[in-house]
Amino acid sequence: MPTPLQVVRRPRWDWAVAGVGATVLAGIVVWYVNSPEPLPTSERTVTASTAAGRPVYLGVFAPTADFTRRLSLSGVKVHTMANTDVDVVPLLCQGGGFGVTSEPQTFCEDLVDPEGRSFGAGDSIVLKVTGDESALAVIDRVKLGYRDGLQWATHEAGADAVVRIVAPAS
Repeated sequence: MPTPLQVVRRPRWDWAVAGVGATVLAGIVVWYVNSPEPLPTSERTVTASTAAGRPVYLGVFAPTADFTRRLSLSGVKVHTMANTDVDVVPLLCQGGGFGVTSEPQTFCEDLVDPEGRSFGAGDSIVLKVTGDESALAVIDRVKLGYRDGLQWATHEAGADAVVRIVAPAS
């Protein structure tokens, strides 16, 4: 029996178990938050041709009607390889979609910068491609930065594209 001035030590293993449990739980939460399901990709290639100085619009990612997710976009990254300067701008076509056109307003309720916008079934990611001289541009699948509920990620989506820009004959 301890005397009134004697300190009784408790085992420290209960603190160790709680620390390990908290670390495992934190690891599971971090994994879950950073592991949403990948976005749909396609093996097809969108091809287009346009005159120099005239933009062409390519629909590169339009999820099917059974796409039940609603993404909050933080941005769209585009990687392009071309033999000369080509301007490629990602846009969000809200309430519509198309393959290739020079008149996207015909197919979209609204054509806007995707950053900070909501994206779901019925919407599509579009690339506006413009060049001032003859060029061949090869565009990789877009990468969407997004939040899906509590999860967030940057994933490839949609299809690759190839655009030929033809300068008028002199």
